[in-house]
Amino acid sequence: MLNKYSISTSGPQKTTIALKQADLIILTRPTDEEIQQLCQTFNLNKFSFRYRSSPEEVSRFHRTTSDVLDNPFFLVVYDYISSFKHIEKQLVPSLIIFDSDHLIICTDSEDSCKNITNSNYSNLSEILFNYISQCQYKIMDVLVSYKKQIDDLDSAARRGFNNTRLRELTTLTRKLVFLEHTMVDQTSTIEALVKSDFCQNVPQDICQNLTVEQQRLTKAIHIFRDLLDSISSLFTAMMDSNLNNLMKFLDSAGLVIAVAALVTGFMGMNVGGLPWKDDLYGFWITLGIASILSLLIAYLLHRKQYLK
Repeated sequence: MLNKYSISTSGPQKTTIALKQADLIILTRPTDEEIQQLCQTFNLNKFSFRYRSSPEEVSRFHRTTSDVLDNPFFLVVYDYISSFKHIEKQLVPSLIIFDSDHLIICTDSEDSCKNITNSNYSNLSEILFNYISQCQYKIMDVLVSYKKQIDDLDSAARRGFNNTRLRELTTLTRKLVFLEHTMVDQTSTIEALVKSDFCQNVPQDICQNLTVEQQRLTKAIHIFRDLLDSISSLFTAMMDSNLNNLMKFLDSAGLVIAVAALVTGFMGMNVGGLPWKDDLYGFWITLGIASILSLLIAYLLHRKQYLK
């Protein structure tokens, strides 16, 4: 959907004027035809919008070419859509093209756009920086919600483990991997933005807030990744310990059985002169000796903690 707005003292106002004359243009989940219309109107490179809905899009900031706009900038930051289930759909790029008189936002996040259009921001730079801050806050809220899941996994790991918890760990790690790589790119993007010519007339506290919030995002992601790595290591160590205990028990059991087999095999050899070969109770005597020796070996192994 493509919407046009003019900026007044009371905020963005929806308008029907020509696309070139609009101050603010917002494309929400745009069609290929709308992208084509935008690129033709402002002489923009259509390739820039190729990955507009993909998490593989790269966060970046640089100038772009246009014969209509006045030496415009091209900015890509990431937004978050909570209504989707998978992180590939939740993490969406926002493509922003702007100069001193125009601001174009292309994104799949309807909520962020509604917050902008319902605001009372009276200039484009104010809209731009508040939009970026809004995207940062949404991702930070998501990270805070992950903290409870991490605490639950940590508690579960200390008690034991099961397949459900392992799947939860894998899913959460996957989400943080996407966020980590995305925010690493976005950190350098925000740094380039605040150092650009466009921000020379922007209040220093606004630029500082963007930089600090991005640093918070990056730090939170790194902390949570390290916490998940420690939980994963604990799960792995516990599985290794249980497997070692099982193998130790099986080896000990095999030794006990081998002693009994050795005794009964020796007594059962078809060689003359062996004790009790003609005795009516020879079988039971042999079995008793084997049992006693096996129990003795089992007791010694238990004393040495080989059966624990």
